[in-house]
Amino acid sequence: MKTLIVYTHPWDGSFNHHVFKETKRLLNEKGNEVDVIDLHADGFKPDFTPEDLRVFGKGEYADTQAEDYVNRLKAADEVIFIHPIWWYGAPAMLKGFFDKVFLKGQTYVQDENHNIKGILGIKKSAVFTTGNINKEFLSVLGDPIEKTMIQGIFGMVGIENTTWIHCPTVHMEESRENFMKEINEYLV
Repeated sequence: MKTLIVYTHPWDGSFNHHVFKETKRLLNEKGNEVDVIDLHADGFKPDFTPEDLRVFGKGEYADTQAEDYVNRLKAADEVIFIHPIWWYGAPAMLKGFFDKVFLKGQTYVQDENHNIKGILGIKKSAVFTTGNINKEFLSVLGDPIEKTMIQGIFGMVGIENTTWIHCPTVHMEESRENFMKEINEYLV
């Protein structure tokens, strides 16, 4: 199985970085072919430029890095997103990734009745998040991970069967251990 990890955190001393390294290690041990998009290490520029917007409606890329990313997504059987929850949602870097990479004609199509169909065809996916907020509180706020990211964005582009594993109190060792145990169970 070819697994693409999309990792978003600026600091290599973070717990998120540990989660990323451990996820990659476990997948390699399992025999998966692992590809990594590390948005910060890659120097990804998440904001649209006038050049990006000129070709956006045509499903074309002015940013060659965004085009490379979509090709890597298309080649994946599985995708895993690893990121913190900041201010009740994904970091701006990941939002920019969705904005610039998930283009009409590349990740979804729309018919004459404006019905949208995802075309990535990724049949297995996961989101590993950390924060200092639990899933129940996020649901009170409209649940930006489950509803916006998983049901909305992923559903629109053809990323299916998503498992969301969350560490609600990243500063507590017991919470981290339980989180890593859940990830291990998911991956093996």
